[in-house]
Amino acid sequence: MKLSVIIVSWNVRDDVLACLESLYKNPPSRASEIIVVDNASTDGTVDAVKRDFPEVVTVTNSENRGFAAANNQGIEKSRGEYILFLNPDTIVHPNSLDVLVNLMDDNKDAGACGPKLLDSDGTTCLSVGWVPTFRAVLYGKTVFRPLGIFRGHYKKLRTDDFNYDKQTDVEQLSGAALMVRLSVIEEVGPMDESFFMYYEDADLCLRIRKAGWRIVYVPESVITHIGGKSSAQVSAKKRIMVYSSLLTYFRKHRGRFATGLFAFVFKPGVIVRDILNIFSGTISFIIFVLLFDQRKRLKSSEKIKNSIMFLGKYSSQFLFKI
Repeated sequence: MKLSVIIVSWNVRDDVLACLESLYKNPPSRASEIIVVDNASTDGTVDAVKRDFPEVVTVTNSENRGFAAANNQGIEKSRGEYILFLNPDTIVHPNSLDVLVNLMDDNKDAGACGPKLLDSDGTTCLSVGWVPTFRAVLYGKTVFRPLGIFRGHYKKLRTDDFNYDKQTDVEQLSGAALMVRLSVIEEVGPMDESFFMYYEDADLCLRIRKAGWRIVYVPESVITHIGGKSSAQVSAKKRIMVYSSLLTYFRKHRGRFATGLFAFVFKPGVIVRDILNIFSGTISFIIFVLLFDQRKRLKSSEKIKNSIMFLGKYSSQFLFKI
């Protein structure tokens, strides 16, 4: 079998069904299979998949095991030469899977590849990334950003000027749609289950490149990524999961001592930035009320709410447990 498509779901039944429908409308020309691993959904996802797509292999978990662990369950069931990790909130375009498979067939030194991802409005998603650094993260996520410290390091990792119309070797690709050789997974290992969610794709891509394999961005393959439905369900916890996975990534690839020094600066920097967000957001809110700008007023209100929720509910966990 040439291709195994693995979809991990958690309470996104409608997205999963739409994704599967697109896969059946636009299948690869070579033999393939689809595997859905459900992380204890309560919205009837598994029953709906079995009813509407009985050919799909389903794996049902009794608890939410996380994105990495569920994908590994899918790998264990796979029979394909290539594995496509595919988010449930994606729509596959015509010929997209064949383009990726052909790229892998024609480039035996390519360990992984990925498509151009489009937002639901048709704009190109920022799906190509580079290995994160301590300084760039400090600028991107802490009070260092309004202070302008390490801005140059951050800009080096931004992909705003990346040419998304040109096939290119890259450092890492989004796990929303990532094709990897099964033999490469057997060589470097599956997804690291110490990542519950986030940065598991960055970790896998880094291990693939360290083993000497290329990672190729392929714009001729196009997939729409509606974006973030599962993570949106736990928005209050999302930042904690992101920060936890980020620190896990750094401990693994930069060492515990260096990461400990980084965290000593990073954690207070995040807290201070949230405090500033509350003050600046409040001022902006008042100004936009006076200007009758409802859109910006709501944006400021959301900014204040998110910072208050993080500081009030999760700051102690973030400072002392992660």
